[in-house]
Amino acid sequence: MIAMPSFFILNEEGESMLPDSFNQNKNVNCESVLYLDANICLDILNFFENKGLSDKALINIQTLILFCQQNKMEVVPKFGAMELCYNRNSQKLDITKYREFVNKIIYTFDRPFNESYKLNRLDFNYEVEVGEMDVKAFEAFFPLVLISYVTLLKIHILCKKNNPQKNNVIKNVKLFLHWCDKHLNASMASEIQLAIKIFGGVSEFKKMIAVDKKGNVSDNILRPIWGTSWDFFHMRMIHFSTMNSKMEYKTYFVTQDGNISTLFKSYTLDGAITCSSQPFMSFVSYIMEIPYKDEYILEELYSILNEFLFERARKSQIEEQYNMNLLFSLKNELENEIYKLNE
Repeated sequence: MIAMPSFFILNEEGESMLPDSFNQNKNVNCESVLYLDANICLDILNFFENKGLSDKALINIQTLILFCQQNKMEVVPKFGAMELCYNRNSQKLDITKYREFVNKIIYTFDRPFNESYKLNRLDFNYEVEVGEMDVKAFEAFFPLVLISYVTLLKIHILCKKNNPQKNNVIKNVKLFLHWCDKHLNASMASEIQLAIKIFGGVSEFKKMIAVDKKGNVSDNILRPIWGTSWDFFHMRMIHFSTMNSKMEYKTYFVTQDGNISTLFKSYTLDGAITCSSQPFMSFVSYIMEIPYKDEYILEELYSILNEFLFERARKSQIEEQYNMNLLFSLKNELENEIYKLNE
């Protein structure tokens, strides 16, 4: 196994390293697949266009390309490209832009690396199949991104209203879980973990929901929260591919976001419920670490969480469809509240 110091590698077991060709050959029936986050996809596109990369970023991307080619690792940029190509006005995937991005990224990894070549000057005639199935996949997965996004918006608002400090931990957690149950009617383990860490005083995670950002709300607050919701989506895709017994490959998520890596490095997939042979719900375990070591606070948090999870488990949602009207209504309501809080 090989570590890549410039990147953070995650799989269903948490923090990981990438397998080299020797380790891949030991398990010939299980290929390795890399999911790239949007920022890495963007760096690869800039590499393709020969513009906009610092010397360090250029070396990082070249190293990743060489490693994947030498160890015959498949790269999947589609989810990262979906994030880059989502049109927030039309609320649809820009399929033309998406096709261009996916083809350029795949081509970059498929063409034998040569530092003297400028990819944008070559006769680019390359076509990866991109079409209606990608649009359908986006439409199927998008509710997960939107649920995550509105949940993160709610955490941001609670932080602004009730400053994350020792005296507010229990209050904020109760308010958050009540909202998840009664308003959103969903519970997302990753977002709950993040909420507990932020409410519990782990200040570095506040960046993930732009708590301390000021200025333009759309660019400085909503955009970073939107990016975090996609990072959570990438990790869910890692879990779903692992839960699907028909998948004969090992998936890894590659990112340069240290906060995402820290959040998920002790986050392990324990099991799942499937519906019509497809993964529906995952069960994960993680270490609940917060700076406030007060025994009462920790006991109360565990009690609140256990009661919440028990009540949620009693509600069968397998046959329910996502209520997209509700999600968009919550999105608009919470975004408007954030604008007001920043007036």
